[in-house]
Amino acid sequence: MWLLLAGIVLLVCDADATPVGGRTVPDFGKMYHVKGILSLPRTEIKEPFEAWYDLEGNRSRIDYRNGKVHTYLIGNDLDYGAIYKITPVTTETEIQATKFFQLNGTKENPIRPQAALPDLQDFEFEKMENYEGVLCEVWKKVTQAGHKKNTYRLWVTRPEGIDSPATPHRFEMVGYNTLLESHNDKYTIDYSDFSPQTESDIFIPPGGNWKTNIQ
Repeated sequence: MWLLLAGIVLLVCDADATPVGGRTVPDFGKMYHVKGILSLPRTEIKEPFEAWYDLEGNRSRIDYRNGKVHTYLIGNDLDYGAIYKITPVTTETEIQATKFFQLNGTKENPIRPQAALPDLQDFEFEKMENYEGVLCEVWKKVTQAGHKKNTYRLWVTRPEGIDSPATPHRFEMVGYNTLLESHNDKYTIDYSDFSPQTESDIFIPPGGNWKTNIQ
């Protein structure tokens, strides 16, 4: 599932904080680090991940499969950005050999950073609700695509008050997956270890034998 993160330009979380029902729409900032677990409850699939995001630096990184796979999306590299992916590969001659893949962006499809948190444009405050013992704001968005209804909910807290930066706890998607741009289903992401800052060197891919334009 997270393989889609390596090759598709997805969402950039840079929503303006505008008042909704007396509260401002949650704002996670232009830079953050967060851990999470992506779940598909119907199939019992659970995929842990760790993500770093820097909008102004035009770059992001996501590690998954228990840290064995690393995906860097660097928008400022080359002419139109590049994706660098490090992953173990098993072949007829090698077992879990580390491989380095590079996909260059194009004028038609430039590389942009991958957000691990949703774009909250058009979300509305729904209610206050306890989630795992923490009182959270619940923000909701409903869309309709033909006969299919999509419902999105985000649970957040604001440790410093209702107008302060938000901390994400859970994101639930019932319908089209807007973060991965994948098929209709029920998805949940449980977040942890959120921080509104990160280190610059975390976005630098290590040296390796990179194979260009291979997904």
